[in-house]
Amino acid sequence: MIYRYFLILILFFSIPLSSRAVDYIDSLETRLILVDNSEKLLILDEIIPYYFRNRPLHANKRASKMLGIAITENNKQYKIKAQRYIGLSNSLLTSSHEEALDLCRKAEINAKSNGFIEELILTKLAYADIYQQIGDYTKSLEYQIEAFHMADSMDYFHLISIVLNNQAKSYLNLDDHDKTEECLKKSLKNAKIHGQQEIVAETNIIFGDLFEQSFHHELALLHYKKAHEIYLNLKNDIQFAITLYKIGDCYFSMDQLDTAFQYQLKSLAIRTSINDGTGLAESYNKIGQLCIENSEFQRALDNLKLGLFNAELVNSNILMQESFDFLYQACLGMDDYKNALYYQNKYTGISELIYGEASEKRIDEINAKNEINKREQEIENLMLLSEKREQQLSTSRKFNLTLALLLIVIIISTFFIIRSYREKRQFNKELQRINAQVVDQNIELTELNSTKDKFFSIIGHDLKGPLNSLTSFSQLLINHTASLSEEEIREIARDLDESLKNLYELLENLLGWARSQTGRIDFNPEDFSVAKVISENIGLLSKAAKNKNVRIEAEVDDDIEVFADINSVKTVMRNLLSNAIKFTPSGGVISIYTDELNDYIKVGISDNGVGLSEEDQQKIFDISAKHSTLGTNKEKGTGLGLILCKEFVEKNHGKIGVTSKKGAGATFSFTIPKHKNAEKKSPIYNLG
Repeated sequence: MIYRYFLILILFFSIPLSSRAVDYIDSLETRLILVDNSEKLLILDEIIPYYFRNRPLHANKRASKMLGIAITENNKQYKIKAQRYIGLSNSLLTSSHEEALDLCRKAEINAKSNGFIEELILTKLAYADIYQQIGDYTKSLEYQIEAFHMADSMDYFHLISIVLNNQAKSYLNLDDHDKTEECLKKSLKNAKIHGQQEIVAETNIIFGDLFEQSFHHELALLHYKKAHEIYLNLKNDIQFAITLYKIGDCYFSMDQLDTAFQYQLKSLAIRTSINDGTGLAESYNKIGQLCIENSEFQRALDNLKLGLFNAELVNSNILMQESFDFLYQACLGMDDYKNALYYQNKYTGISELIYGEASEKRIDEINAKNEINKREQEIENLMLLSEKREQQLSTSRKFNLTLALLLIVIIISTFFIIRSYREKRQFNKELQRINAQVVDQNIELTELNSTKDKFFSIIGHDLKGPLNSLTSFSQLLINHTASLSEEEIREIARDLDESLKNLYELLENLLGWARSQTGRIDFNPEDFSVAKVISENIGLLSKAAKNKNVRIEAEVDDDIEVFADINSVKTVMRNLLSNAIKFTPSGGVISIYTDELNDYIKVGISDNGVGLSEEDQQKIFDISAKHSTLGTNKEKGTGLGLILCKEFVEKNHGKIGVTSKKGAGATFSFTIPKHKNAEKKSPIYNLG
């Protein structure tokens, strides 16, 4: 019995409580104060699974209490249980999956060292449950298969069906219906032989889920109703309510809405009586969906708000995501576009959170696999090199022996020995040169890959915001143009315009930077007037400056010519002048000047804007420390413009720098060769 409740926790449904569940738990909480530590451990092991479904924070607190008592009493078995409980509760409450896995690893080590085989099997199932929470069903399945082999080899029949049912759920999530059915048949047979009625009922529920997913609704109903009868006899209210919910959902799939509604109301009544937080969130969301189907939008809204409230209580991102989606649909049905947009944004936000957690985990696993593959490749290369050297040594021994024998016979062998030695020495030198070249190429490739990874991280972050905004606003314009006022349409259009400008600026700099990195930009240096380039860019950005009431002054020698790629210089000038306008307040002045520095021309752009701190000056040209600041009118930047400028200036054999003080403006300057011979030199002028 002391294992039973943790097994039920792993499944997240099957808590064996009567219809007086809440009163029973309250009585156990009272007893917890009065009994000694050994009995407290038994009580905690009984109430923690209930709290996992309804009050996750209480489950975490009680698990911590169990750990403290187990350490005090030196009870190793309950210490292992407490570590699992704490790990799983952290995973549920804060999505601290890595922390949860670490606690499970500690539990696994303790179980192995103390010979607790059943606890070891349960820990394998805990690993599987954590990986299921993050959607990694393949990894979850690996641990479930390990748990099954251990339970089967030790003849732990009371665990075999539970492990098989977990496997079936993983296969079902992976859409492998044949493997799902195979596991369920084995589980059902084992559970019936050993009289595990609750497992028989649970297996029928998973069978129902399998057939429901395959659109065989009649077969699904048959299995759900079998489970319904068993839980009714067992007086297991939580599971009984779950079967009512699933039967109602099945009727919903069959378009029998009235029957579906009746079953959902019965399920809600039971879940309300036992205060099943997770179940209440599910039932209110489903009833809200049914109301939407019947165009009862106000009733839907009332139920969905209760669903959202309970989803927040149990900290379920998936249930909150479902609530926001249906609330959005209900508000649209009531022509309440303001709240519809609010819930749409909430839905987008929590969807990004769910996706982000899964993505981070997948990225960590990919990095780990890459590291393992890299090490395996290194080992393989070393083995091949070792074999090659062994072959060379073997050949060398035979060769030397032959030479020694030949020396005794004839003098001329000496000539061949000397020649062979010289050739070998030359070969080794060539090999060393090639190895050194490979090492240098590997270092360069590693740096390029690191830059690429950082670059994609920047782009993934910066593209997400504008694209999400464009999607939300375009959906409103497509579906509800007739219902929007002229002012609302103008407001949406302004927001669309701002998002598009930000996206255009990002893509323009992104494409320029990417082409520069891949060598796809043709740099064709030629003689041209730098004054003409400056004049063209002033004309291009004059409207933006005028809109901010910023004056641009230029002190440039019209006769100065430079030797560089004109298109890249235009890009640099445009970015620097655009930044100066962005960070100069209304009424400010921007000054552009040129200086001759021996073989180079220095171009400077000064403003009296917000300036840069010393710390920020160290970041702005470094892609690994991606830096972006809002302009004086809250203009958004991408952080790539100055990185692109640095790339282009250096490809033209120049240098770029900045001098600034926080609140006192900034001067960005760069150098360009005056003639062809100058590009072979590297300017040493201090630019910042």
